[in-house]
Amino acid sequence: MDSPVDPIVQHRPDGAVATAPHPPRPHPVPPPPRRSGRWLLWTAIALIALVGTTSAFFASNSKNETVAKDQDHGDESTAPRALPVTVVHPRKGGLARTTEQAGSVNAFEHADLFAKVSGYLKNQTVDIGDRVKRDQLLAEIDDPEILKAVDQMKAMLETAKAKVKIADARIKSAEADIKVCQALVSQASAGVVTQEANVSLRTKQLARIQGLVQREAVEGKLEDEELDKLEAAKSSERFARASVLSAQAQELAKQADLEQTRADLAEARAKVDVAAADLASAEVIAGYTRITSPYDGVVTRRTYHRGDFVRSAADGAANPILSVARTDKMRVVLPMPDVDVPFVDRGDPSVLRIVALPGEEFRGVVSRFAEKEDPESRNMRTEVDLPNPTGRLKEGMYGRVSILLQPAAPDHFTIPSTALLQQDKQGGGDVYIIRDGKARKVSVQVGYDNGKETEIVRGLSAEDEVVTRYNGAIGEGTSVTTETSKAAKSGH
Repeated sequence: MDSPVDPIVQHRPDGAVATAPHPPRPHPVPPPPRRSGRWLLWTAIALIALVGTTSAFFASNSKNETVAKDQDHGDESTAPRALPVTVVHPRKGGLARTTEQAGSVNAFEHADLFAKVSGYLKNQTVDIGDRVKRDQLLAEIDDPEILKAVDQMKAMLETAKAKVKIADARIKSAEADIKVCQALVSQASAGVVTQEANVSLRTKQLARIQGLVQREAVEGKLEDEELDKLEAAKSSERFARASVLSAQAQELAKQADLEQTRADLAEARAKVDVAAADLASAEVIAGYTRITSPYDGVVTRRTYHRGDFVRSAADGAANPILSVARTDKMRVVLPMPDVDVPFVDRGDPSVLRIVALPGEEFRGVVSRFAEKEDPESRNMRTEVDLPNPTGRLKEGMYGRVSILLQPAAPDHFTIPSTALLQQDKQGGGDVYIIRDGKARKVSVQVGYDNGKETEIVRGLSAEDEVVTRYNGAIGEGTSVTTETSKAAKSGH
């Protein structure tokens, strides 16, 4: 029979006391049978769960007490606190606009030297990597027919020159003959004058004798004698006139011969010019058997060896005999991005840094650019010329090229890009500055922005404190406490 039990006293959270009867005692049971190790495992899990529940209960009570304390003292934390911000003074001077692009080194000039005539490679004095001078003989092609043609043209030229000399001598002889004819004309003309005087004398003599004969002062046969003498004088006069005409005719003939000889001389001289041109052409063709360097440089390719048959380029040769690259000056080729194209100019200073030559810099200027962008890449081919007197730069080297597109404007200011709140399409923007311990938003005109720093054209002064960082909400008139940025403290 069950015995009576004492009630159990329970305290409620509101302070009331409640009683509950004990549960009835269980009847004695026999001891449990011997259990395996699995029973111990389940017992351990139960103890761990009990400990966790107890800890959660005490943690909840502690949190409730903390919330209660915060509610009791809430009136003490309602006062606003100043927002800590990081500031910087604008740096005097704008940003230099630069671009850095990958560039490859190329020989300034490069020539593939083909044969213009076919033949056997007679001689080759250079090989790959040899340095050569301008007009230096590099290789020779054997073609006897071309050389014989040169000798033939030389002989024809000498023949033409000899004909010129003959024609020139004939001209001189004709000119001498003309002078002789002119002398004969003069001589005959003088004879005419003499004979005219003799005729006049004989006429007067005849008239005087005739007067004497009429007066019978002399015999009549004297008149006949004087008449014969007059006729003889007239005949001599006619002969003298004929001699003049003959001499003049001879002079005209010699003049004609002179003109013909002069024409022959002109023809001979023309033949000299033709022969000289033929010789020059033959010598040019013969010159094709000699391969020379077009400039100072280095041999970059060799295709044939001595004794090989070389086919001329005109006959369809695909490979050059040699290739020569000019290396005293190099050109660096780089793509200019679309955003930088409007600012690049000839003469912009540049610096090349080669990947394979760390620590070395090669300075030059922008020499030329394509004036058009590639429609696919939106880049413009740009070239920088670099002197290479020591041959330090090799064709195919790769590096980075830094180009100064625009120098920094001295009257502008520079601030960190993080200080710029916003920017419109017209270049306007806003920043916060600190005045009397409060944040004030001001409008600025923005220039170049390289992603790290921003150029301010107008709107700021060197004394302004520009907000670069803050943690929280900031607006017009927000009270702040300032701290100078580390970059500003270090002078950067």
